[in-house]
Amino acid sequence: MAAAHAVRRPHYPYAHSHFESWGWMKPMSVSPFGPAADRARNEESRAKVDRVLDEAVETAKKLVELYKKEADKYKRLAEMERDRRREVEARLRNCSKLLGEGPDLEAKLDSMIPDLVRAAASLPPPPEVSELQARLEATEKDRDAFAELLDIATKKRDAALRARDAVTARLESRRREDEQLPGDADALKARLHAPTLRGVLEQAQRHCFSLVITADMDETKKLEHHKKAPHWCDRLAATLATMQLYAETKDLAQARGGRGGPDLANLKAYCTSQPFPLLADDKVVLSEGQTASSSPRGKAQRTLRVPEYIDSSGRALMLEHVRIGDGAPPAPRLHYLDDTDRSGQLVIGFFGDHRYNAGTN
Repeated sequence: MAAAHAVRRPHYPYAHSHFESWGWMKPMSVSPFGPAADRARNEESRAKVDRVLDEAVETAKKLVELYKKEADKYKRLAEMERDRRREVEARLRNCSKLLGEGPDLEAKLDSMIPDLVRAAASLPPPPEVSELQARLEATEKDRDAFAELLDIATKKRDAALRARDAVTARLESRRREDEQLPGDADALKARLHAPTLRGVLEQAQRHCFSLVITADMDETKKLEHHKKAPHWCDRLAATLATMQLYAETKDLAQARGGRGGPDLANLKAYCTSQPFPLLADDKVVLSEGQTASSSPRGKAQRTLRVPEYIDSSGRALMLEHVRIGDGAPPAPRLHYLDDTDRSGQLVIGFFGDHRYNAGTN
């Protein structure tokens, strides 16, 4: 009966779909743009939450690292403090031990005093200051003597080397020219012979290895056409040959252990000592008159170029000279610097007409 009297509800096959389409079975969208906008907003929120969580994790890691560093620092400080405390305790123990041994140490020191007194009495007395000063002066004298001997030996060695080199060079030069070795001044003079004054100087540069020619060769232009030029060429060749042989002879004498004696004191003495000199000794002048040697103009004209190993300034005063011409103008002169005692060389600083002095200018 109940079933017979039950009210049958009408069936609407599409009612559920209508309800869903009307939104009665699902929650309504929050965004006015629909569910897709809701999902995008939800994803953005989750991304923000993830970023916040990541930042929190990183911050936590940094805090942990900072804590570890601080913990390590305090741990090291604690270890240092513990080491200092142990050191102080060890010192306290040592001090306590020494204090405990005080009487014994005093007795030991008292027993050592007599031995120390006897040892001090047996020592030789200290030398006086004057004695030490005398020893020092004697040592310095010995040092100076050894230095002088070394300098002499060095000069002898250098002279021997220069003499050897000069002889070797001359032998080689003559061998190349297929000549015999006469070994005299005449042969060297003949080798220096040239038709012009400049040519003589150039020959000397090739054959006279103990001569350094710094003179300006253009000065010879003023003399080349003079009627006495051939005579001056001959005397210039004789002068340069004599200078070369003088330097070689002096080098050989020094190499053999001496200075060669008074005959090799200077170029003039060498010419005087020769039985048949190419260059007469009265042609060699070792100094100048008062005007030429002391006046600014005279000194300036005679301060000439030299190699820097002879004078670091590159210039030197050359009062020594040879009279190539007689007293009548232009009276050519050859000015030189004799450095045979040191370098074994002579420097030809000027060749030309007479330099300024009171008599000729």
